[in-house]
Parts: sequence; C-alpha cells; structure tokens
Amino acid sequence: MVAADLEGFLLHWDFVPPAGTLLRMLEGSSIVVLARDTESSRVCGYVAALTDHVVCGYISAIEVRPAWRERGIGTELLRRATERLDVYGVYLACALAMIPFYESAGFARVAAMSKRRWPAGSWSARVVTS
Repeated sequence: MVAADLEGFLLHWDFVPPAGTLLRMLEGSSIVVLARDTESSRVCGYVAALTDHVVCGYISAIEVRPAWRERGIGTELLRRATERLDVYGVYLACALAMIPFYESAGFARVAAMSKRRWPAGSWSARVVTS
C-alpha cells in the first residue's frame, strides 16, 4: 500500500494533516483492518488499533469513505478489530455524534482525559465526562 491508496481519508480532521500521515499511522499501529471494494480493490474503510496484548486495546481511528457508508462496513471493521485485540478492555474516543454507533456495538460511555499536540506544536488538555 502507498499513500495514494489512502487519499480522501482524514477530511473530517480540524486541520489538514501532512501528506502520508494516514499511511504512517497505519504502519505504526498494532492492528490494522482494511475494507476494500470488491470490484476495484480501492480502500473504502479502515480501522487502526494499539494494544499491550494483555489488558488494554485502543481503537485509534476508524473511517469509511462516504460512498460506502450505511452498508455495515464500519460495524464490521470495529467487530474485527475488537476481536483481534483480544484484551480485557477496548477503548476509544469519538465525536458526540458517533456515540450511538459505538453504543450499538456494545461500547459504554466512560470519563476520559486527553492531551493533544496541535500542528503548531503547542499542547492543550481537555477533560471529557459522560
């Protein structure tokens, strides 16, 4: 796979990531599951996860191209990644609008903390509670 295979993803980010960001992220992930169109072999969705292989797994990203949404692809990507993680707890962060999707897949709301480095290099912290 090359960066060009992944063009068109990450458009929902609140900044434009440098070219090749998604490919580098997938290469650094513990688990990656891709969904490809059966006719064109084009990548139409992906899920990436990190894990310690015992206690904790983290779904770091999941995305399905708009033209392939509402077909169960995201649900299946999430199921396969969760199954492959095979750990005590699987965690993720999501936009508020996505909560019903994750709850339908068996995830529950929890309190969370985050610290994010913005492209300019500064850090910001946010507290999120359910």
